[in-house]
Amino acid sequence: MANPDRKAEIRHMAAGVFAERGFDAASIRDVAKATGMSLAGLYYYYRGKDEILFDIQNEAFGTLLDSHAEALAGLKEPREKLRAIVRAHLQFFGSNISEMKVMSRESETLNGEFAERVGEKKRRYVRLVRGVLEEMDRKKQFKNKRPDVAVFVLFGMMNWLYTWYDESRDGTPMELADTICGIFLDGVAK
Repeated sequence: MANPDRKAEIRHMAAGVFAERGFDAASIRDVAKATGMSLAGLYYYYRGKDEILFDIQNEAFGTLLDSHAEALAGLKEPREKLRAIVRAHLQFFGSNISEMKVMSRESETLNGEFAERVGEKKRRYVRLVRGVLEEMDRKKQFKNKRPDVAVFVLFGMMNWLYTWYDESRDGTPMELADTICGIFLDGVAK
């Protein structure tokens, strides 16, 4: 039986390799080297790079969905729900920057069943956030009237932070979440 903790370590190290080199340029040997394993040892856990990429994305979306369910428990107001979602999203990615890079850069790389399974989690995630924005719209708390567009604007604000974010300069993930929520909900102009 494969050790789930070791598999999580491999997944995290592979995310670092894929984030640094790109999925196509990275080899299974690069992943084995980063993990300190032989190829045979790595193949005990994964059949190949595609399966590792699937596991990175599948686990990340699963963790996000679980953390959002926990963060939203008991919240009634949609603005607070949105803040909780943004905080949970940035808290996860603040601790998993390599996974964030891989999810953003390699979002269309998977095929077949792997793409379908990750795609379903992505769609659930988008529906969750869109649902909060639609709830704001129903309560007349949403100026734009386009929750379908706004959901992707919000994801754009959050998912590309790996290209510029530095905690020492830009604040903690929670501080960044508050800034993003402020800009998203209230704009930048006075």
